[in-house]
Amino acid sequence: MITLTQLSSLAKVFPDKIYGDTSDRGQCAKDTAVSYQIAILGEKGEYSYKIDSPLEDKIRVYRVGYVPSVISAYPHAYDDNYLATEAGLFPDPLFPLDGSFSIVDDKYLTLWINISIEKDAVAGEYPISISIFKDGTEVGMSTYILKICDCILPEQSLIFTQWFHTDCIADVHGTEVFSPLHWELIERYVSLASEHGMNMILTPVLTPPLDTEVGGERTTVQLAKIEKSGDGYVIDLSRLERFIDLCLDNGIIFFEINHFFTQWGAKSAPKVIATVDGEEKRIFGWETDATSEEYRYFLKCLVPEIIAAFEKKGVDRRRLYFHVSDEPNGEQLDSYRRAGEGLIPLIEGCNHMDALSHFEFYKERLVPTPVVATSALEPFMEAEVPGLWCYYCCAQAREVANRFFSMPSARSRIIGIQMYKHGIVGFLHWGYNFYNTQYSKMHINPYEVTDAGGAFPSGDAFSVYPYGNTAIPSLRQKVFKEAIDDMRLLKLLEEKVGKDRVNEIIGEIAEMDITFKHYPKDEEFFVRLSDRIFLELEK
Repeated sequence: MITLTQLSSLAKVFPDKIYGDTSDRGQCAKDTAVSYQIAILGEKGEYSYKIDSPLEDKIRVYRVGYVPSVISAYPHAYDDNYLATEAGLFPDPLFPLDGSFSIVDDKYLTLWINISIEKDAVAGEYPISISIFKDGTEVGMSTYILKICDCILPEQSLIFTQWFHTDCIADVHGTEVFSPLHWELIERYVSLASEHGMNMILTPVLTPPLDTEVGGERTTVQLAKIEKSGDGYVIDLSRLERFIDLCLDNGIIFFEINHFFTQWGAKSAPKVIATVDGEEKRIFGWETDATSEEYRYFLKCLVPEIIAAFEKKGVDRRRLYFHVSDEPNGEQLDSYRRAGEGLIPLIEGCNHMDALSHFEFYKERLVPTPVVATSALEPFMEAEVPGLWCYYCCAQAREVANRFFSMPSARSRIIGIQMYKHGIVGFLHWGYNFYNTQYSKMHINPYEVTDAGGAFPSGDAFSVYPYGNTAIPSLRQKVFKEAIDDMRLLKLLEEKVGKDRVNEIIGEIAEMDITFKHYPKDEEFFVRLSDRIFLELEK
């Protein structure tokens, strides 16, 4: 005997407990994806499944895997909107299935059903029946009804980047940097990111100086080949051009260039490797002061060539975003300003962005495109900063949305509605695939260590998993894509009734004024809002 419980995509099924709502139907526009889950409890053994649906060729089935978390929440830094705060096993990786799976006695096995709806799909109601078999005998079946509405979502307007760590790809897969296999893996990771809404990528012209111990270094993934020749530099950007082509071929249209100064204060230059007298060596690094004239001269040689390489590939400089230093604090205004003086004059016509939480950096015109922590947005919104971006990371553990394992998926999905309502144009998250401990002291296996070695709540450091010679998604990555598609659906309604009316409707369904710290916490809210939007679109 087995029992099948059909659930929404926002449910989370632990080995012995279900958090979330049952679901037997849904509706969507065209050019999107829809997911739901089937939690199965039954006798130990091997099982198979069969899909019966007119949409069968658009359906992918995954097994929801469990991974361990030691730090599921920061002690004394969480709120009442967590599913768990203790160490344990959490549902997250989505393993692709091809017709069969195994069940362990008295533990849930969960299928994740993903349906891709293309632009040319025919509107109507479609049943999706999934039958479960054991030893050739049908032992259970569930049916989901999907209504495809006669409307197409507009193109994604949100600029979305999750920091893409090319070094971690080489490290976790055990391959040489920029080997043929490494390039293949980079493309597979990029393709998966693009499929889930990422349209901007961190581009390592130099090895990004991110989450690195002072005095330490990460695996070199410098795209620029540099030769020091006398007092000058010979720069070969053929690897960068290959990277640009790969990304453009996979739907990436915006590029953020690596930070040109170290994190948390812009005190030093990043690691730079060059050929000197026929030998590769580090010519800049922690020992190089950010205001070094030699490093500034190097940037004068390098940065114009970077911009020219992108323009050669048809990427307008308005789609380039440069960084000075990540997450400077209020005491580092002067060091950030001095470092920026060596870069900003070189990037005219491009964008300058950095993640920060202190309004002074914008007020003093040091960062024209601030990427603001969701917990610190109020002064920026009050000042009506144009083109505002936001981000969250481990520090956003109370009140606001985030993507920790231990949070309900509704808390992860609400960010799309919040960004739409408040006019956020870009979203940044630092951990697409950070497979290191904090400060990059050690490499980790993301199936065994999910909290960066006890540093960050699990779910902060990565959203995808290595799998053979490719990568697989997490349920959190799927849910964030749903948040992006919520924004697209709201944009579609906006085209008909205007943004003010859309925001009124959101408030009516939520029965509150949604802010980044005040929002509905139940997953049923998304069903009610979706139903209302489609009703308005049909009028």
